[in-house]
Amino acid sequence: MRSKPNQAQEDIMIKDLQRVIQLNDLQAREILNQTQWNLQKATNYILDIQKSGIKIEEQFKKYATKQSLVIDENGISQFCKELEIDLMDPVILYISYIFKSETMGIYTKFDFLYGFTILKVQSTSELKKVLKRLKDDLNNNQEIQKSVYKYCFDFTKQKNRKDIELRFAQGLWETLLTNTFPIMKQFLKYQIQEKDQKHISRDTYYMVWEFCVQIGEDLSKYDYKNGAWPTFIDGFYLYMFPNHKQ
Repeated sequence: MRSKPNQAQEDIMIKDLQRVIQLNDLQAREILNQTQWNLQKATNYILDIQKSGIKIEEQFKKYATKQSLVIDENGISQFCKELEIDLMDPVILYISYIFKSETMGIYTKFDFLYGFTILKVQSTSELKKVLKRLKDDLNNNQEIQKSVYKYCFDFTKQKNRKDIELRFAQGLWETLLTNTFPIMKQFLKYQIQEKDQKHISRDTYYMVWEFCVQIGEDLSKYDYKNGAWPTFIDGFYLYMFPNHKQ
């Protein structure tokens, strides 16, 4: 049985696979995982996607710009319009997660080829038929919710930064968390009043998810004195219970 490569070996295999086709690190890692880190199997998998993806590629061309051969924000808007979903519908973030898209506001040709193949659809009209299932999965499966939530940090983040702007984090919290965790509505009100916080680190962003999952709506499970929550989240607790200030 093939042993799993270490991190350095994984990085080399990802680069080797990317020499076969222009795909991002997320896609390369996912495909190599699916093929037990067998480079030949991963290469064959990609070639099969390309061979069987003629109809998908035609769908991609409907929305892509002629200049850069990617789908930009205007193309994504048209894509959503044909799916009959709003641009702010959280399911489009789930679709981007399935595509393993790397940059918000951009879909590459391989994003479409890979994502449509994973979803076992050949066209936007076929994708539209599975939207209800995708929405149900996103709303009812906490593991999927968590995976999409974590994915969106890097999806939103600028490449040269380790954090994201507060306004982007707020948008993700509102889109992905408020329906499942009503306490987030109060959290966002607190954020509107917060003046000092300009950016959100990865750790803080992830801890907001853990806060939602672990702490009850009445915050009765929150341990302000002995807990290991970020100061950012402690601030929300004190916003809700100002008499607890020392």
